[in-house]
Amino acid sequence: MSEQEIQYTAKDLAASLEVTTSTLRRWAIALESAHYPFKRNNKGQRVYTEKDLATLEELKRLLGEKRTFADAIQQLTGYDKSAEQPAKESEKPAVTSDELEKGESRILTSDELEKVVSHAVKKAVKKEREKLFKQLKKQMKKESEKLKKKKA
Repeated sequence: MSEQEIQYTAKDLAASLEVTTSTLRRWAIALESAHYPFKRNNKGQRVYTEKDLATLEELKRLLGEKRTFADAIQQLTGYDKSAEQPAKESEKPAVTSDELEKGESRILTSDELEKVVSHAVKKAVKKEREKLFKQLKKQMKKESEKLKKKKA
């Protein structure tokens, strides 16, 4: 953050936008849930910048045009929360690492990317674990044969 960058408190920004601090908080939470990054101070409180002010002014304008809250947030952030499906732990990701390895590509949401990475990691861990078990089994068999030779 540059030294000259103007920062606003929630109270100051709410007054500037002519909304209550609770409305500002609700808007900020909705934007954050759509992956809009607000800066925070060392106490964890949001610190608003000129960019945030412009974004929130635009949100207020869109809401004044009778846009739904969700549509306004989506337009500002490009994030479509309604497109998300509740994920089940056992579900495979929308795009698997195998599909990516085959050269198939498309734009992924952050949740889809997280699922792809998680699936790839689980697959790699499973493969590595199986490899280690084989090596361990081989080593144990070798040691067992050595012990049998010593007894004989």
